[in-house]
Amino acid sequence: MSDVRPPSARWASSKQEGTSADPSLRVLCLGNELLADDAFGKAVAEQASPVLPKTVEVVFSSMSGLNLLEDILGVSRLLVVDTVQTGTAPHGTRFLLREGDILSVPGGSPHFIGLFETLKLARELLLNVPKEVIILAVEAADCLTVGGSMHPAVQAAVPVVVDWIREFVGTPARVEPSAEY
Repeated sequence: MSDVRPPSARWASSKQEGTSADPSLRVLCLGNELLADDAFGKAVAEQASPVLPKTVEVVFSSMSGLNLLEDILGVSRLLVVDTVQTGTAPHGTRFLLREGDILSVPGGSPHFIGLFETLKLARELLLNVPKEVIILAVEAADCLTVGGSMHPAVQAAVPVVVDWIREFVGTPARVEPSAEY
């Protein structure tokens, strides 16, 4: 059984396990475990949770837009794990970005209101949002096939991204991360 909990269970259980209800770092793994490569976030959350200190909160969410508010509030640093489909990189390519590295694109987000719009709104409302947002993303092959398995290159990126997270947290990693842009 995994230690990764949905957001609704997170707050109720944090005191029981001796973790901080207000951690300084949260790892927010996004995706949908039913959709092929979009299950990447769930896989990372399941592998990262047991190897990180209890002071680091690992959350998996299939939510988007304003539903992410609960997941982004109350921490000073946020590591977001997700897949991307740029169409310009081989499947499994890993990207390490800061929030400021992402330029707004004209038109709406594919998630209607996306993570960055939610962060912007929360800041405008003077909510307690992270000062630092880091995105660890992997180029996906297929995020639409229901019940599909992850592409082998995307699956192979799971332990590498877990090691990147361990490096950010200060826990020894199994391999040396090398950021690919």
